[in-house]
Amino acid sequence: MKKYLYILLSIAILSGCSSPMSFLKKGQYDIAVRKAVKKIRKKPTHVKSIDVLVEAYPKANDIDMERINFLRKEGKPDVWDEIFNRYSAMKNRQSLVKSVYPLKHPHRTINFTFVDYDNEVIQAKKRAAEYFYVHGKKLLNNGDKASAREAYAEFMQVKRYYRDYEDVDELILKAREMGISYALVKVKNSSHIKLPREFKTDLIKHDYSRINKEWVEYDAQERTGLDYDYNVLINIKIIDVSPEGLKEEHITESKEIADGFEYALDGNGNVMKDSLGNDIKIPKRKTITCHVIKIFQHKAVHMEGTIDYINNFTGKVLKSVPIAADNFFDHAYAIANGDFDALTSSSKKLIGIKPIPFPPDFDMIFMAGDILKKVSYNALYGNRRTLN
Repeated sequence: MKKYLYILLSIAILSGCSSPMSFLKKGQYDIAVRKAVKKIRKKPTHVKSIDVLVEAYPKANDIDMERINFLRKEGKPDVWDEIFNRYSAMKNRQSLVKSVYPLKHPHRTINFTFVDYDNEVIQAKKRAAEYFYVHGKKLLNNGDKASAREAYAEFMQVKRYYRDYEDVDELILKAREMGISYALVKVKNSSHIKLPREFKTDLIKHDYSRINKEWVEYDAQERTGLDYDYNVLINIKIIDVSPEGLKEEHITESKEIADGFEYALDGNGNVMKDSLGNDIKIPKRKTITCHVIKIFQHKAVHMEGTIDYINNFTGKVLKSVPIAADNFFDHAYAIANGDFDALTSSSKKLIGIKPIPFPPDFDMIFMAGDILKKVSYNALYGNRRTLN
């Protein structure tokens, strides 16, 4: 990876340092002109750069004029955008050259003939805007979404030339309205458990701005009078609530602890002494035990289904995305009988905890629904390119 980055950096540096002459030799006349002008600005008598400019400037103009003449002869109505761009390029190039003119060549006198391109630029601008406007209206009359989207792009081209051009703003709005596809997000409960309305409403309560695309808008609430192109159906197929489970675990925990001492006796029954004359004591140990009953409460909800993308005009399911969510209730406590000092730290934590009621089925279903809501939103976002 480092080697690849080094190569890219090297190419960039070499490109930035390439001389005007190197671009001239490669036929990249426009770049050669810009590079030469940049050097001449720093050093007005830079002979090599002046020579490059003298050769590259007319060649760059010739290429543009040849293309313009061809486009004019071709006579197609959609050529004016390119003609405008070509004339604009020539005008900008000329302004660039004028910024270092007259050229101070030590061995010869250089004269450039400068041209007023304004009329050509203005005419091409008008003709290009007219073409995009007329073509956009023609596309709009086709009455289909694809054409409306193309029309929208054409009208935006008109706006690139003129901020206020006839009724182009109204046409842009019309093309936008005709080109948008609308998708209605709905919930279908295919499971055996009846769900309340608020569950379904909350499941699709999202910020759809991140899911919407340029030409696709999602709604969770149906708009009156709007014909939706697609239904996005969150179809809940399984809701499985487990029984309330109680599991007991009986264990006996033990620990060896100190239990005083006894004197060491010699063969005659006398207390033995150490080298300092002290009585020798032997530690005593004993094992303590405690019987523990650990009780585990468990309940679970599993939900699964699909997100189905449906074309409302054909009834075809375009895509089906699986979704699932789980919610668990787990609670543990313990009862002990014996010496509590024998218990492990984990067992001690359970002593004194009281049993709690199992949550009702619908409380757990709603909690699983919160998880399913996040899962479904991520699925909608991840598959947002499904609709167009």
